[in-house]
Amino acid sequence: MSQCLIDMKKFFLFSVLLFIGVITTQAYPKLVAVNNDAATEFPRQKHLVELFTSQGCLYCPLGEEVLELVYQKPELSEKIAWASLHINITVSDVFCTSKTSTICTDLGATSFPSATFNRKDYTGDGKLPIVVSAVNENIPIVAQELSQMLMDDTTPCLANIKLDATYDETTRMLNVDVSGQTASNFIATYGNNVGLTVYLTEDSLVARQLSPDGTWVPDYVHNHVVRDVLSSIKGDMVTITNGIYQKSFTKTLKEAWNVNNMQVIAFLHRKGSTPITREVINCEMIDLRDLLAVKGDINGDGKVDIADINAVINMMLGKADAVPAADLNTDGNVDISDVNAVINLMLGK
Repeated sequence: MSQCLIDMKKFFLFSVLLFIGVITTQAYPKLVAVNNDAATEFPRQKHLVELFTSQGCLYCPLGEEVLELVYQKPELSEKIAWASLHINITVSDVFCTSKTSTICTDLGATSFPSATFNRKDYTGDGKLPIVVSAVNENIPIVAQELSQMLMDDTTPCLANIKLDATYDETTRMLNVDVSGQTASNFIATYGNNVGLTVYLTEDSLVARQLSPDGTWVPDYVHNHVVRDVLSSIKGDMVTITNGIYQKSFTKTLKEAWNVNNMQVIAFLHRKGSTPITREVINCEMIDLRDLLAVKGDINGDGKVDIADINAVINMMLGKADAVPAADLNTDGNVDISDVNAVINLMLGK
């Protein structure tokens, strides 16, 4: 295809975009002004759910049923980052590591299955873990209570999280970059004792699991399993300069880990000395399978075409939620420059 023809097609596409008035941008997450003073807040990107579980835990599958209902709640769709931390109970758990075991102990998990939600003391009993096990007709009841608990949480988020990653399929090296903005009253609210924790999780792991009837299920599918903690287990100290923070992490993925089934979860939190002083400020998650996707393929159909341009336009106009994959120049906004980038990719430039 000649350069002249490419430029003519590109000019035509831009003319159409300008004609329909595509001149706005959409950032993710968007900054929302609060009142008329200098304070600002950000949307909650994800609720962090940490499940304490084990292969040898009789009732843990019931706890997972409860959380699955919460996870699938329409009002919470795409709003939960779930991390399952395994420990040894009655038998050696193949997913238990020294890190997951230490975190369970550190956060005060003594009953299983139990879970923390944003590391907040929602029940007011001075403890973070909430028992999530239920049986039969009580499962949807407990799930509804937990869902409502999260939906009723209107605590302002005084920081956002931008989570980027690159992956080298040859070396299996994963690079994770976490950055973000803080509100003007962030330091006044939290001080300088703020941590950043990064989990690496994996889905679709088939291994045995003790079931509530006391028998072993040999091919149980374990999801959201914490494979590693890229930060320190209590969180790396965050340095904020002019309202901005940034930290980077690297990890060589093990051969047994399937990158297509893995996620990175990053969350800012208080870095207190007791569990109830480690409240999550904000949380974000990305799927590593997206790193293997075709650049510019916004709708995930394996090719870059006019449908992807339309998708970016809709995000830019606020007709669809902006996603990181649409921010091709990684400036934090989905705008005309990203449309330009998709056009170039479609034209093979």
